[in-house]
Amino acid sequence: KKEGAAHDLPIALGILAASGQIPKEALSEYEFAGELALSGELRPIRGALPAALKARDTERAFVLPRENAAEAALVGGAEVFGARHLLEVCDHLHGNAPLPRWRAEAGGGDPAVENLSDVRGQHHAKRALEIAAAGGHSLLMIGPPGTGKTMLARRMVTILPRMTLEEALETTKIHSVAGILPAGDSLLGTRRSAPRIIRSQMLG
Repeated sequence: KKEGAAHDLPIALGILAASGQIPKEALSEYEFAGELALSGELRPIRGALPAALKARDTERAFVLPRENAAEAALVGGAEVFGARHLLEVCDHLHGNAPLPRWRAEAGGGDPAVENLSDVRGQHHAKRALEIAAAGGHSLLMIGPPGTGKTMLARRMVTILPRMTLEEALETTKIHSVAGILPAGDSLLGTRRSAPRIIRSQMLG
């Protein structure tokens, strides 16, 4: 992405480095993203997860608004620092007050409440769901209201395989860019809200 408020922070740091207010050599070790308020406060951005992936691939640490740090830390191997203000970033680059580093941790999460085993009867419909889930087929449910279409569809997730790490990252990236990542900064690990998720927390 080459436009948008996410470039406020790197533009500001470029100006500060060009004017000799922060060390230029420190900038080469980092990627930066963040929207700046007139007060210098950093505001959250969209797309922190794919940006963190790119930073990791280029072997650079990633500095961004603190509200996005947990999301960015979901990327394994990424070095992520969260800041609340432009001055905190400047102090970090000067070595005066290092920013907190964030990392991802495996976490529990709530088990799915609805389960296909709860459904009584509907043998043909359940058999169709099992075949579709096992073979990765599409499924179209047709019938009048009250026949159980929604009930079955909500429970199909309990017989679907878990996402691979690549699928989970891809899905979470889309949610991140769209700005609809669920609260808790979790890696989306199943076809719905994950029974087992990955959460992020700040290192001490």
